[in-house]
Amino acid sequence: MALTVRGTLTYPTNINPDADADALYRATKGANTDEDAINAIIGHRSLKQRAEIREAYYRKYGKDLVEVLKGSTKGSYDSLCQTLFRSHIKILAYDLYKGMKGVGTNSTVLNEIICCCNNTEIYMLKKAYDEVLREYEPKKASQRSLEIDVAKEAKPPYETLLTRLLRGQRQEDAPEKIEQAQRSGNINLLVDQRMVGQDVRELQNAIAGSGKGDPEPFIRIFSDRSKYHVKAIWETWKKEMGRTLVASICEKFSDPLRTGLNTTIMALINLRLLLVCQFHESMYGLGTNDDSLIRLVCLRCEIDLYAIKQLYQEYFGKSLPEAIRSDTSGDYRKLLLILVEG
Repeated sequence: MALTVRGTLTYPTNINPDADADALYRATKGANTDEDAINAIIGHRSLKQRAEIREAYYRKYGKDLVEVLKGSTKGSYDSLCQTLFRSHIKILAYDLYKGMKGVGTNSTVLNEIICCCNNTEIYMLKKAYDEVLREYEPKKASQRSLEIDVAKEAKPPYETLLTRLLRGQRQEDAPEKIEQAQRSGNINLLVDQRMVGQDVRELQNAIAGSGKGDPEPFIRIFSDRSKYHVKAIWETWKKEMGRTLVASICEKFSDPLRTGLNTTIMALINLRLLLVCQFHESMYGLGTNDDSLIRLVCLRCEIDLYAIKQLYQEYFGKSLPEAIRSDTSGDYRKLLLILVEG
């Protein structure tokens, strides 16, 4: 199936930030909020344009538009409106902060964010998390960091995986080397097959026997090896073992390490398919994981949500908008569908 890689968000090339600010002022003034007017604007503006509107609103009315919307909206709809004004890396940092706040840690959010970031994103994520701490807990911010909070909230060996990923030291091929390999049609130029064979044997030995597996080689190899090296391990494993790495990991390890390892691997093998599965998981069973659904829509609607919709239909036999429509309600549903349907 040929995928059309583009976003679903529709927005004008040029906007009048002052006019949009005025319209949002009218929509939130008084006792009755005009949610349709809010949706018509923030649901059809890019992240950059929303930032311009926020600046115009403050200049004209002396108030932060995000705070105004927060006072005029409720629940998941409020969360979605706020998230639409955050930068992509700030969305990730805030959701990590929220996921580790209070009693119990949400391992789903740790997996969906930390296990899916490349080295550059990890670096930016740690800086953004520091900003979130200074914003929400200024008195404790100097004694905390993303690494410190993760080490406190997670337990080994799962904590070991997350901590190693947060080092941001995955081997990465130079862009020109990747381009050369793609031009030649030989991705094997990026891979040392001898080392791949060594890694596969070490991983096989780590799960040999009838007991539980040894997590150390899995954590080390899948935290440090390059994307194309991991893809070569994946293919070699399937050829030699007659099953996928995911199936082998599921048999030998328990959660949260099991899902952490599998998410890390699939983010390198096929990130877009992983995102499709995360969309499905956010709406599977009773209730909706609104934090996950909001994050996924806001992060991908300007990038590749159209392709994700195509894959969702192919794998689950149901359209993504249809799934959202049956799992959400009210103005929250309306705004989500504007972002997803375009």
